Amino acid sequence: MKIQKIPHQMYYFVELVVLILGFLSIYFLSYDTKLQEKVLILVLIFYSAIGIFHHKLHHTLRLKIVVEYILVSILVFACFLFLNTGKI
Repeated sequence: MKIQKIPHQMYYFVELVVLILGFLSIYFLSYDTKLQEKVLILVLIFYSAIGIFHHKLHHTLRLKIVVEYILVSILVFACFLFLNTGKI
């Protein structure tokens, strides 16, 4: 049975919605940095997973791509920690 490929735009749309909802929830949870941290971790895990899954389905998954998703997630998390050091 052949799996029908989902258009690239659908993956981009899902990633965009997840990122927007995640960052909006972090913005509105500004009173609790630990909860913000947990939400951000979930958003970054989902972002990485959907990107890796997308490349896996389209047969373009390489180690370089996996490392890129992980490093981008770590960079975003590090920026979050850097910007919130005064609140912790």
